[in-house]
Amino acid sequence: MKSVIKFIWSFFIVGLAAYFCSIFSRYGVDTFYGALQKPALTPPNQVFPIVWPILYALMIISYYIILKTVPFAKIKRAAALFLGQLVLQVIWSWAFFYQAYFAYAGIVIILMIITVYLMIKEFAVYSKTAAYMQYPYLIWLLFAAYMNFGIIYLNGNALNL
Repeated sequence: MKSVIKFIWSFFIVGLAAYFCSIFSRYGVDTFYGALQKPALTPPNQVFPIVWPILYALMIISYYIILKTVPFAKIKRAAALFLGQLVLQVIWSWAFFYQAYFAYAGIVIILMIITVYLMIKEFAVYSKTAAYMQYPYLIWLLFAAYMNFGIIYLNGNALNL
């Protein structure tokens, strides 16, 4: 039963972050994102709803592996990093897509990349599998940073919405 609760918690916490990110992202896509000049290699909008569910599924499973493998008292740092990167993800979505504060979002995405990298290192202490499952997310964040900073270069630091 404890395993089921740990899985539900993993699903809930990632789902909550995904929910808020989707609200902010939808706002930006529906209002200003289409009119932005975007850097080369920016994928079409249809790619994002494919990539994010895969990344979220990997996050859920990876965090669940950590939770079920090691007593919580020993993984407080890993859990804090995991939850921290989810909070940063929501802040980034709010800054970029809801407020169009691209420079602020750029700072947040750098913090997110660092946090995810540290999280992967921490996860690896307890489960190599859980750590490896986070690499696609880290790679996507690096690509997202390229897009974020490309948008700043092409459009300026923020839009006046």
